Amino acid sequence: MGGLWSVNLELRQVSDGIFATSRAAMQAEVADVIVFDMDGVLIDVHQSYPVVICKAVTAYLQEMGFVTEEMAVTPQETAYFKAAGGFNSDWALAQGIVLIFLVKARILGTRDIMELRAALPDIAAIARAVGQYGGGLEGLYRALENLTEAKDFETVRSSWDRARITRLAQEFYAGDQSHQVFGIANQTVDGPGLMVHERALVSKELLVRAPFRYGLYTGRNAGETTTAMKLAGLEGVIAESAQVTEDRGWHKPDPGGLAEIVRVLSPRLLIYVGDNLDDWQTAARYETDRSLDDPPCLFCGMLGGSPGPLAYSLFQDRGVDLLANSVAQLMGWLIARHTLG
Repeated sequence: MGGLWSVNLELRQVSDGIFATSRAAMQAEVADVIVFDMDGVLIDVHQSYPVVICKAVTAYLQEMGFVTEEMAVTPQETAYFKAAGGFNSDWALAQGIVLIFLVKARILGTRDIMELRAALPDIAAIARAVGQYGGGLEGLYRALENLTEAKDFETVRSSWDRARITRLAQEFYAGDQSHQVFGIANQTVDGPGLMVHERALVSKELLVRAPFRYGLYTGRNAGETTTAMKLAGLEGVIAESAQVTEDRGWHKPDPGGLAEIVRVLSPRLLIYVGDNLDDWQTAARYETDRSLDDPPCLFCGMLGGSPGPLAYSLFQDRGVDLLANSVAQLMGWLIARHTLG
């Protein structure tokens, strides 16, 4: 029996771009609700949020008197922190990267950003340490505390203006639509924001004709979500009542957002599709917390999202149910399984 169970939990390729355990392949036949994360799943954000983080970090450091003619961090380096987990919020990630530079500047006595970038430990090493300490800002605090004296670390933190960093990031994202999206005036960034570079990763037509109902659990606020869905041509696909945004009070990896969608849609079985470890943890906690009366939840890890090329191994190491190269391929496979069911 144990041998059969082991095989049942092993990921194998079941269709073009789709990997599943035998158990998940069978359960998918009865899935009737698909809940999507947004960034890296429904929307391609490679030219928006990672670049926003880099611009906000660099602009804030320059306001603080740091010197550079290049970006303080690259979009590729932001993926290291996504792989570490705990940074579902891009604003928090921008804040965290700024803190790294502030701590290094305190230690080395320079505000030359290129010198600080070159000094060890580098960004990749710090991100690995953050993952070992549990991810997110709390993991970052623990990693940075090992680099300097406690009093120096607290001095740095006291000068760290998280609200200003968030404000810069929001303006770089929304530009002259900052008021519509975030309810703030664009005081620093003029013209279109980087959100105009976002693109849909799946067609509205495919989602509409598939025999499923949909939910959305995202770290974006309602303004960001509505604007992005409209720009991507996906408006109207997901009922507003089944969209859980950060201003509704749920924040991943809290499974309460999934539970809220379950209450609205009453599925037999749901599939949550996400691209990072916070999404996986959300689904895992839902499964741990749910009662026998609650519908089960499969998690599908979307490859090619914020953790970049690390995604496959990160998800595989955590024993996920499903992996997909694209939403279109996932939908095609699920439609076929639904027909079988």
